[in-house]
This record gives sequence, structure tokens and C-alpha cells, in this order.
Amino acid sequence: MNCLTRTLVQTRQSVLVIQRGMKKKSKIPVTLLKDIPRVGSAGAVIQVNKAYMRHELYPKRMAEYVLTREGPLDRTKVVEKESGAAPSRTHVEAQQKVHSMALSNQETIGLIMKLQPLVFERKVVVAADGGAEEGVQAIYGSLAKTDVIKALAEEHGIVIDKDALSMDDKIKSVGEYRCVVKLIYAGQASFKAQVVPAKDESQQQQ
Repeated sequence: MNCLTRTLVQTRQSVLVIQRGMKKKSKIPVTLLKDIPRVGSAGAVIQVNKAYMRHELYPKRMAEYVLTREGPLDRTKVVEKESGAAPSRTHVEAQQKVHSMALSNQETIGLIMKLQPLVFERKVVVAADGGAEEGVQAIYGSLAKTDVIKALAEEHGIVIDKDALSMDDKIKSVGEYRCVVKLIYAGQASFKAQVVPAKDESQQQQ
């Protein structure tokens, strides 16, 4: 075996060793946020393939990475847990909190999906002849996110943050509008908000 052949063989062997080392670290620990058939139950910490986590579980909010602190610089990074090692109390409490939030948000989304349109009465802008303006019926003031969030809480017991609600910033005319609620670990659901003339005004127009 000449020198060149020996060098190529050694290089190939080194590449194989590196590849084997990489394969050993292809799985990482994750915490399941939902029950997944043939994978595990919500709250369980399991080992899964990195690509499966990156492309399937994490984007769909079905699992989250397990974070621990280690190393002289105390950097936070994803690491593999030792097989059979008992989770710390802090870790357990954190996972319980995540699981509780997921269940709560999923319940909220379920309630929103069953909502009938929320109705808001508003005074209509009156034209010079005493009737409502033709075409679009403008209203005095507007319908804002805070109005919708307040109605959800007072009429249906559904409490959400302002950032979770997507709708037109300020609705200024009579009509029906789509509102979307997005919650972490639970996805999204939509409902309708209807702006109608105040009752006394609608009776006058008839």
C-alpha cells in the first residue's frame, strides 16, 4: 500500500468515526405538550429525532425543548438528559405550568369556536336630512379591541390578552367583522363581531 492510498484510507476512517459520533447525538430530550399516539402522553419527557422535533413537533406546538444549565459559563442550551435521571423539582413545576396553560388555552379556543356573533349597538351618524347616510353607515366613535375583550369576559367568561386578539384596529361603521384569537399551545379560532344601530335608531328608521 503506497503512501497516497494509506492517507485516503485513514481519511475515510476518520470521516466514518465522525459520522458515527454525530449519529449518537441525533436525538434530543423534549417535553410533549399533547398526547401523541405511539409517541407519548402530554407532560412526558422523551427522546426524539432532532429533525422530527424541528420540522414537526415544535412548529405545531406539540412539544417543547428541554432546557438546562451546564458548563463553566452557565449558558442555557438544549442538552441530553442522562437515562433514568429524575427531573428536578423546578423542572417538574415548570412542566406542570406549561401543561396547565396548554389545557386552559385549549379550553378557551373550544369556547370561542362555539360563540355566536357578539352584537354591539352603536349610534349611527345622521345625515343633514335627518336620516342615516347612504351606503356605509358610519357610527359615532368606534369599536375597539378593548370593547370586544370586555364583552367576551362579561358575557361569556372568556378572558384573553389584547395581544391574543386580531381584528381591525378601529371599526367605524355598521357591519359584521371577523375576529381571530390565537393562543400558544392551542392554535386559533375565529368569531364574528356585529355592529348594529342602537335600538331606538333602528325603530326610527323603520
